[in-house]
Amino acid sequence: MSLPATDRHGRRMMARTGTDARLGALLRRTLTLVVLLLGLIVVPAEPTHAVDTDLQAVARNLASHRALYTLSVARLDPRNYRHGIAGGLSLEFVHACDGYVLNQRFVIETTTDDGTVLNNMVLNSWEALDGKSFSFKMRDEVNGDVEQELKGDGKLGSRGGSVHFTQPEDIDLDLPPMAMFPTEHTLRLLALARSGGNWLQASVYDGASPDAYSEVGGFVGAELPPETGDNPILSELKGQRSWRIRLAYFTSDKGQDTPDYEIAYRLYENGIADDIVFDYGDYAIRATLKLLELKPREAC
Repeated sequence: MSLPATDRHGRRMMARTGTDARLGALLRRTLTLVVLLLGLIVVPAEPTHAVDTDLQAVARNLASHRALYTLSVARLDPRNYRHGIAGGLSLEFVHACDGYVLNQRFVIETTTDDGTVLNNMVLNSWEALDGKSFSFKMRDEVNGDVEQELKGDGKLGSRGGSVHFTQPEDIDLDLPPMAMFPTEHTLRLLALARSGGNWLQASVYDGASPDAYSEVGGFVGAELPPETGDNPILSELKGQRSWRIRLAYFTSDKGQDTPDYEIAYRLYENGIADDIVFDYGDYAIRATLKLLELKPREAC
């Protein structure tokens, strides 16, 4: 998954209002949902534990699936002008013969002193199996009006890479050496977890921004007890290994000491995420898995 993307990525969440224009960007940063949170300061560093280099073995476990999540308030500062937050997230992940397809839709309604604002964001992406190519299309609407549309393709090489946008205009974004796209990031988190490691620093581009990638600090917690299957929604995950993941997202061109937002979630070894919390400091939103459908993989 790319908690979504993630969000990959960055990711941001919420409605754009006259009193808080940053929230629309936060929604776009949040949508890339497959890889999620950490409450740490990111510093340039190599992973503190050798990551399992056999990413193909990890990739074979990724499950094609459709997941629906409900969104609710996890924490709300009484001084915050928001009175209510509700919505849903739908995610479809396909492990295809030529790559990974991720279709996400994020709908959230925010009630404030100024009224109700409805965000509707759709992000569709494809990533090559080797993680070197990426294409995406994003559309963000606020109260039915188009706020932003993005379309482009990314390429990675040994010395970095670039993203070429065809919408909203013909521009390019340079990516640093060792940059990666969302599913590759998830694979490396899972490989790190399987090998017993706990820290991964990464530069990630996920299709949610026209002018920046995300610097992501990721922490893998101790392995959780296997899913028992007692919860009917999670019955398909019975026996799956899983870990608690924490990620912190920093915008690449800001140079700030504190993250734009953080995400915490439970990541199963087949790439499915549950119990997700998006933390924006003065408020936090929980995404709870309500429907899960595993799909057969294509015969290649």
